[in-house]
Amino acid sequence: MFVIRSLTVLFFSLLTLFVPYRSSAKFVHYKLNNGLNIYLEEDHSLPIVNVTILYRVGCVDEYNSITGISHMLEHMNFRGSKHYKDGFIDRLTMRYGGVDNAETSFDYTVYFTTIAKRALKEVLGFYADNMDNLLLDKDKFLKERSVVYQERLWRIDNSADGFLYFTLHNIAYKASPYRWTPIGFSYDIKHYTLSDLKNYYKKYYAPNNAVLVVSGDINQQETYSLIKRVFGYKKPKTIVRHITLEPKQLGRRIAYIKKPSEFKKIAIAFKIPPVRDTKDSAVLDLITYILFEGKTALAQNDLVRKKHVLVDIGGFNESRYYDKGLYEIFASLPEKESFEKARRYIWEELDKLKKGDFSHEILKVAKEKAKIDYLLSKETLMERNMNEAYYAAFGLLDYYRNYLDIIDDITKKDIKAAAQRYFKETDETDVYLKPAKGGKIVPNLKYKGSIR
Repeated sequence: MFVIRSLTVLFFSLLTLFVPYRSSAKFVHYKLNNGLNIYLEEDHSLPIVNVTILYRVGCVDEYNSITGISHMLEHMNFRGSKHYKDGFIDRLTMRYGGVDNAETSFDYTVYFTTIAKRALKEVLGFYADNMDNLLLDKDKFLKERSVVYQERLWRIDNSADGFLYFTLHNIAYKASPYRWTPIGFSYDIKHYTLSDLKNYYKKYYAPNNAVLVVSGDINQQETYSLIKRVFGYKKPKTIVRHITLEPKQLGRRIAYIKKPSEFKKIAIAFKIPPVRDTKDSAVLDLITYILFEGKTALAQNDLVRKKHVLVDIGGFNESRYYDKGLYEIFASLPEKESFEKARRYIWEELDKLKKGDFSHEILKVAKEKAKIDYLLSKETLMERNMNEAYYAAFGLLDYYRNYLDIIDDITKKDIKAAAQRYFKETDETDVYLKPAKGGKIVPNLKYKGSIR
């Protein structure tokens, strides 16, 4: 259960789980001379195809003054290239049926289209042209920058949950570029220059920094030949990353914020290792199922359903690739409950794990929930391709394809040890959101345009 984050959905819908599936998948791997990694899978169950292309670039590659520019560049990928006009892919999916969109995350940016198979050539041509032929027109850039700023207002500034999430990262990290989320800071968005964008595009959009996945009603050899024709002449680039790593946290951090909100809210985060530490990452996934997933999960059942001391609670393993990630917990409080009590209630649930005070049956149920999510994750070409692209891009395909076997092997002892290792006050960050009195969320109507 690796969690993929996206700017294309509201905050709590970011908890969508993309679960690896077993190695029975028929993906075949190719690699072009320019470094482009290609994964193809034939699935003739429906006359549709999915094309997904992932670039290893996200807010981890940004710095102050251009925070969020990966997401800005994502938007400009729909605003015209040398051979494809502004809005081409949207018109194509309208004509043939289907869906296209993109997501920007901390470590990557991904574009995807699901469409009738007869449109495959056009979709591949579109993504190939975007790799090195974006026009990046000044007028369209200025308009799209306004749209991105509007998105920041909608998702963060005018959202209690979004602002809580953004602030949690700001406080939990002091040096790492993970201290901002992919939307970036408002000031930076308003002051991007076209030169900033062009330099960023030229640096990171290259075949050797991308993974292309195509599946559906395709002929494998014909599709590979087509990809080789449209992508094969693209030139690779030397990409050097200088990522500031987060120093060791030396004590609990606490912040209080105010926003219009129906409830008081609390966010708690603990530092966790990069996803490369695969065993612990899977254990943390199971901890999520044990504590938060479903009505019988420990924290959900105890604190929301039985004791009614919280309105709701959720948590998840937000692993990162290049540096420490966060294990995050979010809860809404009844008016009568204090932040201090809410934190104590949550810690009582964490202490149960640290002491091994939970049954083998609870662990068994958690594993069954993971298996159900695994089955659900195979339902669409898009989800399968997103998983393949992500895990391939970061060298984690073995983890990806053996995930359920890893889950099956996790013991109660593993859960206890991980809880003791990571749920420590010295690595804790808390953000408490107080509802602002008399505050109203007012949409900013100055900026027009679609939000991806």
